[in-house]
Amino acid sequence: MKESRAAISLLIFIITAHVAFLLPESEVSRAKEISRSYSVTTCPGPINDSKLTTLLPAKSVGVRDLSRKASGFSELNVGNPTNLKRAIVVAGNPNDSITIQSKNSKWTAAALCGSGQENSWFVGGTADVTSRGKLILVNSGLSDAIVEVTVFNETGPLTPESITVKALSEKILRVDSLDPGSSQLVINVKTIGGRVTSYLLDERIKGLRNLGGDFVSSISEPETSQVIPGLLAKYGATGKLKHTLRIMNVADVESSASVEIISSDGVYVPVELSEIRLDSRQVREIELVDLDLGRTNFGLKIESETPFVASVLTELKSSNISDFTWSIPANPLNEIGFNLYGLEPILTMIGEKIDATVEIRNRDGKNVTKNLVGEEIVNWQFPANSRIVRIINRTQARAAITWISNDGLTHLSLNQAASLESATRPIADISVIQSR
Repeated sequence: MKESRAAISLLIFIITAHVAFLLPESEVSRAKEISRSYSVTTCPGPINDSKLTTLLPAKSVGVRDLSRKASGFSELNVGNPTNLKRAIVVAGNPNDSITIQSKNSKWTAAALCGSGQENSWFVGGTADVTSRGKLILVNSGLSDAIVEVTVFNETGPLTPESITVKALSEKILRVDSLDPGSSQLVINVKTIGGRVTSYLLDERIKGLRNLGGDFVSSISEPETSQVIPGLLAKYGATGKLKHTLRIMNVADVESSASVEIISSDGVYVPVELSEIRLDSRQVREIELVDLDLGRTNFGLKIESETPFVASVLTELKSSNISDFTWSIPANPLNEIGFNLYGLEPILTMIGEKIDATVEIRNRDGKNVTKNLVGEEIVNWQFPANSRIVRIINRTQARAAITWISNDGLTHLSLNQAASLESATRPIADISVIQSR
């Protein structure tokens, strides 16, 4: 009987000790909060002796030179700095920064400044004798980073190449050194360790003659259905346009794809684009000729049995312009903000239903609001002197902006680059070590 009481007492003591031990830990685990902030973004320095302009979200946004180890940011007090000589890091902001590089009367290129991606697909560029293209790897981290670069061409993939990028530096690779002689390229940059943002600039010359230049924006993930909005249908009375679709099936099996033309004059699938054969991991190009593309900017909807990556090369030749631009697919848009600093691009939105609001603050500080409503496709040109822009989209529509300046033609799919990061941190609570 005494032994039974002793056993029960021991059991109660063990249970009480465990509860006392576990309770404070439970309290600590609950004493946490989620901290959310926008990640920093990086913008590349000038490439191939181009003129660089960076459109920051606001004059008060902090920036620092990429090579600076200190974490502090400085305000430039200007929304469009043009005297930057190297890559910069932009403080976290809900709005995006845009890098614009150009050569007078030769070409202009634009890209969203990125926050680093684990996987970047570049569908564009060439490594033939005309190429002056560069692959730019920007490491904004405090330690060396490693990336794996795989080049694909008309016959398939090359052996992946491992490349180290030193801390707080840019590494610039000639595209024609990656796969000499190939004219149809897809480049995959995979970050193995570190934080790297990649850019691809495609510049071409033939002898002394300029052929044009543009950034090839990156695609984060292959998909089976993609939309490329904002393609130029015509330019003036005599401008000549040529569109070429570059596409690659990333799966290990053969596939087929279809292309739908979406324009203000109608939506249809051309017979010659209704079944495009795609071999496994081989790059293919299809010229979009003898098609009714409408009178204003149009778009493509591409669907395939397997995941793929794609883009469209648009070449423009007129009396005063000889340039080209690469257009990549756009993701469904939720909300995005950026600084146009006086540019007047055409906004193209594509979707079954389009319901969006564009909020603009102009040079004089006045606010302008425009509601865009429609079906399939809507084109609208930004008014003169537009500065800070915010687009709120209430459907699954995709969007892009396209503009032509004295330097050339460029296109930008509106895929938000600013990303919201979250982290868990404990909250100090004296009650976990002091009895109540």
